[in-house]
Amino acid sequence: MADIKRFWDHSASPSQWVIKREDVELFRGTYDDGVMYLLSLENAGMISFKKDYIPAMEKLRKHCQRGYALERDLRRQIIKLKKEIKAYESK
Repeated sequence: MADIKRFWDHSASPSQWVIKREDVELFRGTYDDGVMYLLSLENAGMISFKKDYIPAMEKLRKHCQRGYALERDLRRQIIKLKKEIKAYESK
C-alpha cells in the first residue's frame, strides 16, 4: 500500500479523488468512495457492511435530507414571493 499515490485532480469539474499505483489509475471519483476502495484493497476486496458501508450511507442520507429540506424551504419562499408580487400588482 506504500506505493499507492492518492491526490485530488482539480483539472476535472468537480474535482476528483484519484488513486494510482505505478502510474496506473486504480480509482477516480469522490473522496468517500476512494476511502471505501482503499479499505477493500486492504481486505482482499472485501468491506465490512456494518463498519464501512452503513456509516457511508448514513452520511449520504443526512446530506440528502439537508438538500430536501433546503429545496422545501426554497419552494415555500418562492410561493410566498409570488403571493407578495400578486398582492403588490393588485393594488
